[in-house]
Order: sequence, then structure tokens, then C-alpha cells
Amino acid sequence: MARHKESKKEPKQGSGVVATIEAQSARIAPRAKTRLTLSSLETLLLRACDDLRGNMDASEYKEYIFGMLFLKRASDLFDQRREELEKEFKAKGMPPAAMRKLLDDPDQYSGKYFYVPEAAHWSQVKHLKENVGTGLNKALEAIEDANIDALQDVLKGINFNKKIGQRTLDDDTLSDFILNFEKIPLRDEDFEFPDLLGAAYEWLIKYFADSAGKKAGEFYTPAEVVRVCVEIVDPQTNMSVYDPTVGSGGMLIQSRDYLLECGHDPRHLSLYGQEKMGTTWSICKMNMLLHGIAHADIRQEDTIKNPAHMDEGNELRRYNRVLANPPFSQNYSKKDLKFPGRFPVMMPEKGKKADLMFVQHMLAVLKSNGKLATIMPHGVLFRGGEEREARKYFIEKGYLEAVIGLPSNLFYGTGIPACILVMNKAGAKDRKHVLFINADREYREGKAQNFLRPEDIDKIVHAYRQGADIPAYARHVSREEIAGEDYNCNIRRYVDNAPPPEPHDVRAHLHGGVPTAEIESLGHYWSNYKGLKESCFQPRLLPSPSGRGAGGEGVYQDFTAALKDKRAIAEHVANHAGVIERQGAFLDQLGAWWQKNLPLVEALAPDAHNKSGHAGNVYALRRILLASIAESFKDQNLLSAYQVRGAFANYINQLKADLKSIAASSWGPELIPDQEILASQFPEVLEELDQSRVRLAELQALFAAADEEDFEDTDETGVLPSDEVKKLKAELKELNTSAKLAKKEGGKSELTAYLAEAEAIEKRLAAHKALDQEAKTLKAGIRTTEKKQDELVEAARAKISRDEARKVIVERLGRLLMESYQAYLRADQRACVAAIENLWNKYAVTAKEIEAERDTASDQLRGFLGALGYE
Repeated sequence: MARHKESKKEPKQGSGVVATIEAQSARIAPRAKTRLTLSSLETLLLRACDDLRGNMDASEYKEYIFGMLFLKRASDLFDQRREELEKEFKAKGMPPAAMRKLLDDPDQYSGKYFYVPEAAHWSQVKHLKENVGTGLNKALEAIEDANIDALQDVLKGINFNKKIGQRTLDDDTLSDFILNFEKIPLRDEDFEFPDLLGAAYEWLIKYFADSAGKKAGEFYTPAEVVRVCVEIVDPQTNMSVYDPTVGSGGMLIQSRDYLLECGHDPRHLSLYGQEKMGTTWSICKMNMLLHGIAHADIRQEDTIKNPAHMDEGNELRRYNRVLANPPFSQNYSKKDLKFPGRFPVMMPEKGKKADLMFVQHMLAVLKSNGKLATIMPHGVLFRGGEEREARKYFIEKGYLEAVIGLPSNLFYGTGIPACILVMNKAGAKDRKHVLFINADREYREGKAQNFLRPEDIDKIVHAYRQGADIPAYARHVSREEIAGEDYNCNIRRYVDNAPPPEPHDVRAHLHGGVPTAEIESLGHYWSNYKGLKESCFQPRLLPSPSGRGAGGEGVYQDFTAALKDKRAIAEHVANHAGVIERQGAFLDQLGAWWQKNLPLVEALAPDAHNKSGHAGNVYALRRILLASIAESFKDQNLLSAYQVRGAFANYINQLKADLKSIAASSWGPELIPDQEILASQFPEVLEELDQSRVRLAELQALFAAADEEDFEDTDETGVLPSDEVKKLKAELKELNTSAKLAKKEGGKSELTAYLAEAEAIEKRLAAHKALDQEAKTLKAGIRTTEKKQDELVEAARAKISRDEARKVIVERLGRLLMESYQAYLRADQRACVAAIENLWNKYAVTAKEIEAERDTASDQLRGFLGALGYE
């Protein structure tokens, strides 16, 4: 983004960054109200969390955030609806008395709206200063009582007076918490796209799951795993979808979104869920309502003990699709167990074996042509006893269609590997095989947990839908073979994806050279990176030792002079013309594809010249472009088909909120990230901030080092350990006292000595204090600049026209697409380097050379020992 002429420097009202910000902020031009983007709403919600973060864990304060968000949203929506009604009634010429009566009628606030009594209205809540927790509780209760059909038991369980440890939150903390939400406008007109609040709510759920860790396992399933399950069951319009352990509702919401992606109308998808935990059920209900899914039927009850959804005949309701991630390894009770006929094979009550009880319940409520996908711990695949009998029942009835092995450590609260069981009643009588898919080695490793990448999801779904055997990945196993294994469904019995043993050529280890066969096994890199193999390896002639097999040219090769040591490999590959040319050609092809399809992206925005025209559909765009890019890159083998589709799916997922904003509100400058505006318009602000942060980090490191044992100020920085500062101050006090006494008694020589010693200490303390003061000044300056930064960004945004914004946003979309694929290209390059380094590790040094070095070192050691008189 180029600098605008209006950005020329004006007379400063101070100095430095703050002065720049103040000068720019003073010139903000009046403009239309800025709508909230997803990133800006996330920032505001995160700031609201700040007031609570130091007082309790995320698992404890999440319901406060959700409750306050719902309270503010309900009040803002109520005002929005009231203004709409008032405008409508006035247009009809309705008398004021009749109009007031209708405006106060709760029946006028149905659908996505809620009737908000005056005592619960935000205009009252925001002024609470005393007994704040009680006031908030009463407000939530009042809204629930006024909308009992939609909100029964949803809000009353949220208690702002709940004790956390030894205390409750004080009035000041809760008042500040309320004020943070006062800054968040939550009317429909405030959002860049209609479902923005639902997207923010999902982000909050994931945020709390990330923060709460183990405690989050009860209510959150990673979205990537949910995606696999939804694509496997493939819900269609006019179907019913049920989740018996619904948690926060992610399975149901993704089912709705999946229909949108497929171009279907999600309003005709019936959604049902049941949840045992009260707080989690409440979060799920709010999640549905904030997503605009008011028709979802979510019940609170123990699913195993008392399934809550009945049909007209008071029998268990049946569903087309069932999705679930039940809690792993739970106990259950047979006492008062309703509908025991659901369970052909009863599990032991104790011993944490309720897993297959959940599966049997799901199977019992599945329609005759229905399909289910449920996440299970691996133990259900191979444990004996009743679990074996249950597996036998599933297989002999033909219900078990597929078993999908997932990587370990995907879920919050447990590191054990999990699997997905796919049951399909359609065609069950004729089903003679079970498809085993072993995907446990394909994932992205994270710090706290692992993640399925888009290409991993694509490969699993593709393997399931194609139904073809894939070596070391997917295989159809006959019912007879499984029976022969005593119905043990451990995936690795049928699909072993362990990597082949590392080959080792003994002759090469002894005499040197790299086996040509091992070089040729890296054909993926040689076929893509022209000339790379020849630049790394050169043929050698290895004479055959007498009677020891064939040697000869072509069997072994040597490393070329370009690879003088292992460290040279990475640089050589990165700078090789073949690598640069092939990756460049891929990116050129990608750039050409982007330019060809850019009109589709630009067509997302509403037509400024045709107000009655409709904006594009983000889900349709995703579907069209995903198919297009897969087709465009089908004839290359630098990236796999899964990687091509996965990289693009990941790109769209990251930008979904931006694309929805474009479709709803066109090319608003609010879609340009703050950092990009600052970097483009005010680089001096970021540069000075960076310098301040670097210097502050240096000072903080210096103070930390000073307090370590055996610290020496070798660089003469002037910093002092904390204990020494206290000691010097005490000494200085004594010296000043002694100097006063010497002056009084006339001891000139003593006075001179005391003053000289005091002056030396004062210099040392002054040097330390100067560093301490510099750190404090830097901290204050950084805080002030960060607070004022928002004003500076708004000052810049105010001058960006929609046409200029369109150019910047389109350029950013293209750049991010390139970066998405560049990450995959870099990964391929790193894999190539690792493969060559592996050959170096094995064969660069021969066994004879190692033995010679050992003998030399041994001789040296004996010489040293002899010189010292030990031999």
C-alpha cells in the first residue's frame, strides 16, 4: 500500500512515536461507522478476558464470558428489533398508545430476537457498581424467564457470585468486566458478515479449550477431527443429524456448514443433540442461538441412562446421520437404565467400559439406511470380554463399514491415539468386508498436541470414498479374516504402515561409496529437481574383493566436491538451479491460475452499480476453486494431489472470515490488518517500537543476570545485583552520617575520606538507577504507543477509499495464496536435504576410516599416559 499524500509530516505536538500518533489522530476524517471484522471482535473479547485471567483459570471463567456476551447481544438485538418495529408502526400511522403496547409485547421478539425486560437491559446493567454479581445473575434470570421457550435453564446456571477458591469476584473487577463489553457493539449492522458472532463464539470455545487444556476435553473436539467425521457421513438436505454427546455443538454446526459448502439449503437440516454436563449444555445452547440455529433441539440428560429425544409414538427418535465424540473410558450404571433394548451386548458397569455402550446407542437410533461416525479410544478395537462380543455383533451384522486410525495426542486431556468407527446400515446385509485406514503417521506436530493437516483430512476422506486399497494406508479386510483373528480389530494387524527398515550396504560401510540403488530410491526429488542428483553424486569404480561378490561401475557413487561436508548440503540444495527453476515454475503456474480465477474472487463483493444484485457465495467459491486448482495441478508430481487440495483448503479456512466480509460488505478498508497499515503508512512507528522492545529486552536480561550467583559486570554496564543495591544504600547512609559527625568535630581528613567514598557509591548507584529509569521509561512509552496505535490505524484507514482497499486486499489474498504453497515447497526441499544428509551420515565415512581414527586416538592416549608416568 503506497503512502497517501495526506500522510506528510506536520508540526509535532511532542516528540517520538506518541507525537506522530497524536498528530495523525487529530486529522481523522469523519467517515461511516466501521463494522467489526472477526479479528477486531476477537481482540475486543480477548481484552474482556484480561480482567478475569488473573483471578481464575480459563475453565472457570469461560461461562462468565459466554454469559456476558449473550446478555449484551440479546440487549442489542432487542434494541435493533424495537427500532425496526417502531419505524414500521409509524409508517402505518399507528396511534402512540397502541404502538407502545405492541413494542412491549414479547411476541414481537421471536426467531433470533429475545425479549429483554427493562431490569435486564444493558442500559441498566452497564451502570452496576454495587452487588454487581447479584445484579448480573438477576439480569440473566430475567431474560431467561421472559424467553422461557428458547432459554429455559440456559442462563440461570451462570453464577457471577460463584466462589473461586476462597473468594468471589469483587465489584470493581466485575464493573471493569462490564465496561469492556460496553465497547463491543453487537447489532447485526455492526458485523462485517451475518454469521460473524457465531464465528467469534467458536473462536472463544477454542480459545478456552487451548487455555484450559485437560479440563477442556469434556466439551471440545478439534475442528479438524470433526471435519473428517462430517465428510465421512456426508449429510444431505432434508436429513436429520444427531450428536448424543454434543459438547459445545461443533459436530452439528459443521454439518450445517458442510451443506452450505455443497450448495444445499441448511435450513432443511434437522439438528438434535444431548449433553449430560449442565454448563456445557448451556454453552451449546448459546452457541446454536448465536449461530442463528434456533431450531436445533438440544437436551440435557445422561444419554446412556435416559435418551431424551422421542418420536410421536414415544419411541426413540431415529436419525439419518449420527456424529459423536463420547467421553473416553467412562463408567455407567444399569440402575434405572431406560430402553435397555438398545444394547445387544451389555458392558461391565465398572471398569470404565461405557465406550461401546455409546456406540450401541447410536446404532439403535440410526435409521435403516443411516450412517454414523464416532470417535473412540483404540482400546475398543482389541480388548476382550464383552467388547469382543460387541465387535463380533457389529461385524456379523454388517454394520461396521470402516475403522480409521488417527494420530496420537490430537485431543485435549488425553494423549492416547483414537480411531473413528464408521457404521452404515445401508447395504449392511451384503457387506462382507471392513475398510481399515491407518492414518496415524500423517499429522503436523505441535508443542502441546498434534494436528491433522488439510491434506491428511483429504487423504482419509478420499480413501474412504474411493474404497480402493492403498498400500500401507487402506485395505479391505474380509469378515473371515477378522474372525480368524478372533475379532481383534487392531488396525496394524491389517494395515501396517511402519516404514521399511533403513537399508545398509556393508560393502559401502567398509570401503566407501553410496549405493546407487539408495540414491535412485529418491526419484521424487531427481525427477522434479533437474540436475540435482548429478550435482550431488558422481559414479565410482569399486573393485570387487576377491571372491566377495560383484563390484563395478554404477553400483556405487561418491559425493561430489560441492558437498565437502554435511553442512554444505542444505545450502547446495537451496541454491541449485534445478530446485529454484522447478519451484519457480510451480509458483508461476499458481500465479497464472490465480489471475485466471481472480474475477471469481472479485465477484464475491456486491455490485456497487446494481444494488439489487446478489453477492457471491463463499462456500460456492470454495467448491469451484478447489476443484479448479486440483484440475490445474493434476499433471505434476512436485506436490501430491492431497497437498494441492489441502494447501488450498487451509488457505480458504484461514481467510473464510475475510471472504465472508467481502461478500457481505464489499472491499472495506477495515479488512486490511492493522500491522499492514502501520508497516505501509507509518514504518517509523513500528521501527521505533521495535527498537524500544529490543532495548527493554536487553535491560531486563541484564537485570536478571545481575541477580544470578557469581555475576560480574565485565562490560561495565553499571548494573548492580538487587542485594548489592540495598547494601550500597545502607553504606551510603552510614557514610553520610559519619561525614556529618566529622564535619561537626572538625576532622577534615576523615571528612574528605567519607565524602570521597560516598561519592564513589553515589556514582555506582546513579549508573544503576539510570538503567532502571530507562527501563521504566521504555515500558511506559511502549504501553502508551500500543494504546494510541489504534487511533493511528483509524487515522490511516479514514483516508483509504474502497477502490484503494480493494487493490490492497486483492494483493494480500494473492500473496497469502503464494505463501500457503511456498510453505509446502519449503517442506519438500527440507525433506530432500534430510534424505541426502541421511546418506551422508551412513556412507560419508567408512568403517576403515573410523577404525584408523580410533587407532590414532588410542596411540595418542597411550603416549600421554606414558609421558605422565602411568605406563
